[in-house]
Amino acid sequence: MSFIDLKYLTSSEAKAIAEHHGAIGLIPIGALEQHGPHLPLFTDSVMVEMLASEVAVRCREPIIVTPTLMAGLSEHHLDFPGTVTLDPVTLGSEIQAYINTLENMGLTRVCLLSFHGGNFSFLGEYAESISNIRTEIQVVAYNDFKRFVSIMFQAGLAAGLSLAPTDSHAGALETSLILHVLGEHRVRSYKTVTGYTTGDPGWMETMQAKGVRAISPSGVFGNPVSASPAAGKVILDALVEEVAGWLKQTFALKEDG
Repeated sequence: MSFIDLKYLTSSEAKAIAEHHGAIGLIPIGALEQHGPHLPLFTDSVMVEMLASEVAVRCREPIIVTPTLMAGLSEHHLDFPGTVTLDPVTLGSEIQAYINTLENMGLTRVCLLSFHGGNFSFLGEYAESISNIRTEIQVVAYNDFKRFVSIMFQAGLAAGLSLAPTDSHAGALETSLILHVLGEHRVRSYKTVTGYTTGDPGWMETMQAKGVRAISPSGVFGNPVSASPAAGKVILDALVEEVAGWLKQTFALKEDG
């Protein structure tokens, strides 16, 4: 079985599986932050957990997936109740602890994966810094957020969603994903939710300087009205294919067949 959920293993089982030639550790890093008035706070965490497990299933080698780190870099969302944010040093220390655990098990290859846009750049820089000072272990991160969002966007369009150019947070894309992964009972009423959709020049810079609320009082970028669970499946499948392909290429993994 390629997907190995670390938290359900015993200590002796973890050691035995990690000794398998080619085994890889995967650390999902999520977030606990506002996702508009309709999506749960752990949206990014549940999505990276799902993405990690589905990517692992696509691999032939054992992929040992750690418990998801539930908080990330979410400073821009702090105006909204329920949001938790870590400073980079704290997040780095938490990731380091998981890397140390995987290394102590015998792994020499570790992947960092996120679904929260605010984590991507940091994870890329962090993985590079670790690899530069610790040659005994290879740490990589999927950090191409622009490509990640583009794949979501194109898959959403192909699935029939009506998307604003700003759709990137709690809009039709993420709402569709949560409808698919968690079900309609976990999504509050969203048909009348309005988010930021105009994409005026400099809007991203304003958000980074002043926070999400300065751009979108609802905390939403995009418009969730057209969301559907069927579209969520299409989007998730596209992301799984992207990340699985990247992981196989990065670590020169065997292709199925």
